[in-house]
Amino acid sequence: MIKKRISLVLSMLVVIMLAAACSSSTTSKEEKEKETGKNENASVEIKVDNAEYTLPSEYDNVSEDQLVLKIDVEMTNKRKETIDIEPPSFALYQGDTKATEGEPEDYKQKLEYTRLTEGKKIKGSLFYIVDKGEKYQLVYTPLAYGDKEEDPIEIEIDGADEKLLKTADKLQDPAKALSAYLDILFYNVENPRFEKLTGEKKDALLEEFDAAIIEGFSSATYMSEDQLDQKVVVSLVNSMKAAFKEKVGATTITKTSNGKEAIVELKGKPLDVPSLQPILEQEMEKFITSNPNATEAEALNFVFEKMGKEFKNVTTAEEVIVEIQMVKHGEDQWKIDPDDYRSEDIATPFVKFY
Repeated sequence: MIKKRISLVLSMLVVIMLAAACSSSTTSKEEKEKETGKNENASVEIKVDNAEYTLPSEYDNVSEDQLVLKIDVEMTNKRKETIDIEPPSFALYQGDTKATEGEPEDYKQKLEYTRLTEGKKIKGSLFYIVDKGEKYQLVYTPLAYGDKEEDPIEIEIDGADEKLLKTADKLQDPAKALSAYLDILFYNVENPRFEKLTGEKKDALLEEFDAAIIEGFSSATYMSEDQLDQKVVVSLVNSMKAAFKEKVGATTITKTSNGKEAIVELKGKPLDVPSLQPILEQEMEKFITSNPNATEAEALNFVFEKMGKEFKNVTTAEEVIVEIQMVKHGEDQWKIDPDDYRSEDIATPFVKFY
């Protein structure tokens, strides 16, 4: 009976932590001078409206630390005749190496094949797998009309440009936001950027979280809040959080993002809670033997107290990796998506139950 109670309490605690984290969740761009191709005699004028680093999609085959360079271009027909625009006429070079094209999840973003009459324009995006911070050269080779061949149009892009590098930094904002949640709720660590990253009010979130902890323990054990030793429970939770911080080694990294939703990989080595079971059973037997008239509430409060003291000795299990969906709101702020089923896995890298 006691064994089932202990497992139930621990399981309920993690569910409560997730619920508290999720339930309370509810820039101006600088103009940049457009880069223009330098071939004045070309049949087409090409302008780079914007360049930014993006995350690889699930269709991209990338090496570790590689990103995708997204280049927004505008093309204008300077000839009197109709011309063909073919995306394969573009190539990106990183040094002397031709970059592989990227495949965005939304294929409609890519520059499309089209025909342009005199003076007409088309806009679209090009995607290339690159190493961050390098020098790039975008090359457009115009189609030949008749016997006349045109020189390629070359546009230099500095991958180490400060504004361009900032676009890479922002890609990890969802991961930084999730890490901020972990700091506040799982580690009891102050994160001065929490509200800026998540848009959440920290004090209100913690107040709701603490109330949910007590309510959850009460529901899981069928004990009233008067029967529950709240100081013991708070001490237990704090001991567990201290063990999280010291032993789990959780890390977060944004894997994919469409600008509105992002998938963040969360991994860590969870605390092996079942390893505490034999110790707690021995302590419980001693307590019952010494206190034969103790109530169940007194016995459970005793278990909570002993459990809190034992968390500093608990070992960790094999690393666990889960994916958490974050949703954007406000101005460049991200919160845990409470409606996504994967949010229920947030505690898995922290606590092993079976």
